[in-house]
Amino acid sequence: MDSEQIKRNIYYYDWYTHTNDSELGLKKDRSSKRIVHFLDDIMRKQVETKSYTDSFVTTSKGTEFIIVDSKEEKQIKFRLMLCRKNALPYLEKNGQLEGLGSYIAPDQNIAEATHCVFFPEYGILGAEFNNNGARATSVAEYMVKKTDTDSMPRCQVKLNYDTYSKLVEGETFTLFDFSVDTNSDAYANVLANKSIFSAIQATVPESDTMEVVLKRRKTKRNNNEGFDLPLAFSEIKELVTNYRESVKKLKVSQNSIAHPIDLLADKFVGKTEIAKTENRMIDSNEMYEFIIDYFNNNVAEYCQRRS
Repeated sequence: MDSEQIKRNIYYYDWYTHTNDSELGLKKDRSSKRIVHFLDDIMRKQVETKSYTDSFVTTSKGTEFIIVDSKEEKQIKFRLMLCRKNALPYLEKNGQLEGLGSYIAPDQNIAEATHCVFFPEYGILGAEFNNNGARATSVAEYMVKKTDTDSMPRCQVKLNYDTYSKLVEGETFTLFDFSVDTNSDAYANVLANKSIFSAIQATVPESDTMEVVLKRRKTKRNNNEGFDLPLAFSEIKELVTNYRESVKKLKVSQNSIAHPIDLLADKFVGKTEIAKTENRMIDSNEMYEFIIDYFNNNVAEYCQRRS
């Protein structure tokens, strides 16, 4: 990869709200009006005050705020910012290291941007994945804290389920190849629910990544039997739906180990390389353009228009 390029994955999410119906209970909204109003209100206040401080929210990941760059009928472009208050990185010049703290005031922090585009017509959020930045799914928690809780927003990764249709219900498996970041919510989820993962964690507690690979070839000696997955099928779906960014690998096979099914390929994922600007930041216009083009060419046809 060219040193002047930054590689990013783009994911797409269903972003919607619920209302509480006295007779029917929770009811999913069939429009994007609340979300559009929420983003429009942020943009209006930022234009009026020339400041982002009123947008600050403390989430489970840290201090976050939204910068709405433009609002159009077909799409709303915004940056989800995460303020990093942990240990600062170094500055390097000709092999010499210098603390970044000498350049940053005590009341300043590193702010990482996650570029997002909301498509109101479909209720779909397209967002880059920045390992150091805010997760796109945190917009739901952000929205709860900035609006009335009656809206009950949700943001979940968009699935097409084509990959899952290749699996045979009730058939045993010959391969389970799973890898996850140990500093993630996905890791906490599997530790809490499955003893096989907690046993590994107890043996190697300081690892950065957990990887579990189970293989068993079907032969006459074992009566052509494979094994059951350590995660139930419903748990796998929940894992890749709610914690997609943290799961590094998830492949299974029910027949030949040499031809696994990649369950992470069931997402609408765009891959791009974005040019750095002169100050070494991502070119926002180029990132927004890619998110929109990939949605129009690869995702929109699988989405339903909202009323």
